[in-house]
Amino acid sequence: MLLQYGGVTVMFPIALLIAGWLWLAGARTACRQWLLTVVGCYVLVGFSKVLFKGWGIGLPGLGIAVFSGHAMNVTLMVPVFASLLARQWVPGLRWPAAALGIAFGWWFSITLVAHRLHPLPEAVAGAVIGSAAALGFLWLLERATLRALSPASLALGVVLLGLAASAPKVTAERMLDRFATSLSGAAVPFTHEDLHARRSAL
Repeated sequence: MLLQYGGVTVMFPIALLIAGWLWLAGARTACRQWLLTVVGCYVLVGFSKVLFKGWGIGLPGLGIAVFSGHAMNVTLMVPVFASLLARQWVPGLRWPAAALGIAFGWWFSITLVAHRLHPLPEAVAGAVIGSAAALGFLWLLERATLRALSPASLALGVVLLGLAASAPKVTAERMLDRFATSLSGAAVPFTHEDLHARRSAL
């Protein structure tokens, strides 16, 4: 099922692979900027989940309890990954490749994430975060000079991605449940039913 590949088990290794490729390409500043971008997106999504699971704080008027991590992951990682690969072979295609990656990410978010893992507004919110971060990082990357990666580095990256894709899929939801309730003192995490109740009361 394609949906499972949007989780952290596959997408976080892609983020690390991109960082490694940037480092090997001599773009050390860009590597740090990329890691800060990834951490910032994960913190934003995680913060939204802790707030809602622990205290029931969301955006009921918009139908948003949390921001979708799957949607954020795919709209962030896929465009940057595609653009970086295109830059290695045909640099003029780096922005079309990024655009295709963003289009795929939005398709993934709206057709797979929405209504299966999250309500549509949460999937859209995650996709907005991821695609905005991807475009912002790629704009910064325009200032960097990247050396061409060796075929061995590219091949090793593909092998590592294959291993990540074949590994057992896990999510951080249960850990976030425990973390949020331990902070708030709530007996159980808040759920989407609680958000619907608040939305109906508005």
